[in-house]
Amino acid sequence: MAKFLVWRCCVVLMLSMLLVVSTFSSQAQTMIRTLGQQSIQEASHAYYQDLLLLALKQTETEFGPARVQELMPPRHGNMFYMLHKGDFIDLHRFGTDLQLEKELLPIRVPLLGGGLGWRGMIIRKNDHAGFMQMSSFSELKQLTACQGRTWPDSTIMEQAGLKVLRIDGYDQMLLMLSKKRCDYFPRSVFEGPSEVARFAKEYPDLMFSTDVLLKYPYAMYFFVKKNNEVLANRLHKGLTALAISGQLQAFMQQHPVSRHVFPLSQFSQSLVFELPNPVLPPATPLTISEFWLQLPPSARVEKIKIPTVARPVQQSF
Repeated sequence: MAKFLVWRCCVVLMLSMLLVVSTFSSQAQTMIRTLGQQSIQEASHAYYQDLLLLALKQTETEFGPARVQELMPPRHGNMFYMLHKGDFIDLHRFGTDLQLEKELLPIRVPLLGGGLGWRGMIIRKNDHAGFMQMSSFSELKQLTACQGRTWPDSTIMEQAGLKVLRIDGYDQMLLMLSKKRCDYFPRSVFEGPSEVARFAKEYPDLMFSTDVLLKYPYAMYFFVKKNNEVLANRLHKGLTALAISGQLQAFMQQHPVSRHVFPLSQFSQSLVFELPNPVLPPATPLTISEFWLQLPPSARVEKIKIPTVARPVQQSF
């Protein structure tokens, strides 16, 4: 943790200095308001803030210097409402869906290369051998997954024919898994390892496995207000340039929050079930390969088809 804090402080200081000490000092400095860290458990916050600073630095020549102001999050604040209706913040990050893209302006460059759609599994340690030996989707269909009641992931999995126990609350999912009410709890390869480390004392019987992966197109974007086209344009240009040049993936490979996912060759022996995402907005830039992480060629991949088209679900804000 100490090394991480030192690393991040250096990155933030360096990028902040570059943003402030600009050759375009005659231009007014743009202030961008974001939410600060909600809790010490929210390790991913540092990743998104550091990436935001990098995108702003990338576009400084065209748009001028900018400064990010982190505001203390309200204890029970609704992030969507604060961005959409209020005058409190200028942008926030969300996993995209149809309703969000209708109400807000998405910057359609996946912030984690679509990695939130790469789902390993929190499982009971005693069941690990069974997952290691799994060879077909029909075997997984015999098991039950724990997922959030309103999560789009639940709909994606159900439409693919998987059994899902929809539950309110992350802690309840862990409890149900430990008590054998469900058999696995899918979490992204970015989230799973750190989460298991945090609850290891409370649930020593659980582990994170990537022997079997669920993979579906899913994007985490920055969103801004509908009328903030200047900021949207700036962020889209900056993030696109970072992605196309390879700097975004290099950032992921080096950042303490995301570097454990690399090299991607660690998934070369994984059994990967690729699921369609029937609730993915049609404007998602799936054809721009530089925006998305790529599986190693040796991974065992089974593409799963669904017979019917799902009705889009409304995310509960």
